[in-house]
Amino acid sequence: MSATTVGERLKMLVRSQNLTHGDFAKKNGISLNSMSRYINNKRSPEPEFLTKLAEQKVNLNWLLSGEGGMYVSAPWDPKPESSLKSKVEVVSAKSKLSDCGNGSYNCTVLLPILAEISAGMPAEAMEDFEYNNFVELPRIYLKDHLDNYMVFRVNGHSMEPQIMHSDIVVIQRKDDWSNTDNSVCAVRLNGGITLKRIQFDHQRQQVLLHPFNADYRVQVVDSMQGDDISLIGTMVMQLRMERTKFSV
Repeated sequence: MSATTVGERLKMLVRSQNLTHGDFAKKNGISLNSMSRYINNKRSPEPEFLTKLAEQKVNLNWLLSGEGGMYVSAPWDPKPESSLKSKVEVVSAKSKLSDCGNGSYNCTVLLPILAEISAGMPAEAMEDFEYNNFVELPRIYLKDHLDNYMVFRVNGHSMEPQIMHSDIVVIQRKDDWSNTDNSVCAVRLNGGITLKRIQFDHQRQQVLLHPFNADYRVQVVDSMQGDDISLIGTMVMQLRMERTKFSV
């Protein structure tokens, strides 16, 4: 009898690894309660959990739709022709799952790392840094047209410990401020760009740029004082990259 739901296929996957549900949950960084919800189809698997499975070469297309086999070669495995690749760990992702347009969930896309974005005081985007020019991402996290995403490398420590220096952030373009209160956003302020958590003070008509690091101060943006601020977009994904050399 074939498995017809994500939960049934997840149980098959657990059995194939000869693990208990608790051991499988611990191995993949989720609680036993979350595991139970996934298996009983009460909750869709989170992107971070799917990333863990994909790193083990689990066929996400099979898990989510029932198509294909249980395991595949991971699309981000090192290729012989590449002398330098980047291992990517998805730290956070807010986008809903999106297939590749043909019902598949396994494809990846390459997005260019445009520049460095300051995590401290706003600064001009630095484009001449010594990192890969592209990052390979699972398409399932990017529900919008790819042109609506920008990728930056974080420069600075004011957003630590949540967002570390040298992390990679994916920004979804957005030109209006609706639904951005308390969101992490890329903003342009007086000619420079920065990454901060946004908060609005409607009474004073100010925008507050909050760091996560308590050693840094909140930046107060006041248009009445001549500050010029505009929204670039909201952070929808955060990644931590490890540069690894491969022999060819």
